[in-house]
Amino acid sequence: MKIVRLSWCVFLLLMSLACQPRDVQPGLWLSGDEVNQQIDDWGFTDEIEEIYVETKPWYGIPHSTTIWCVVFAGELYIGSYGVEKKAWENNLAQDPEARLGISGKLYKVAVSRVTDKEIAENLNIAYNRKYDMEEVFGNEVPEWWFYLVEQQK
Repeated sequence: MKIVRLSWCVFLLLMSLACQPRDVQPGLWLSGDEVNQQIDDWGFTDEIEEIYVETKPWYGIPHSTTIWCVVFAGELYIGSYGVEKKAWENNLAQDPEARLGISGKLYKVAVSRVTDKEIAENLNIAYNRKYDMEEVFGNEVPEWWFYLVEQQK
């Protein structure tokens, strides 16, 4: 009986450690304090390098990952790059509801792809201003695409 309890405790401990994403390693559930008040100014994220997004895959267990963000024209945006869409992007294409983890706080949001080329160009400039892309990627800065984040109640 004690072995079973100990096994469950070890299992739960390992699961809790595997929940939060770490750098490029994805995670599961995000933890933190739920924020229910409306955020009118996401400017506090200007000083934050990385945030987390938790999406809902078809199989029902949350998928979370570390992402970059930027505020432009008063709105919060997240970005992605690379040849193929990432798991979180595919999940959002199926269900735009997500949660953001920012400095230990959780925000219910809906996320939608930016299709306006002018806004995307401005977001690219804002990303380059916040994150030194040449320092990160060298001379081969990949193409980025962006997503608008809208807080949900």
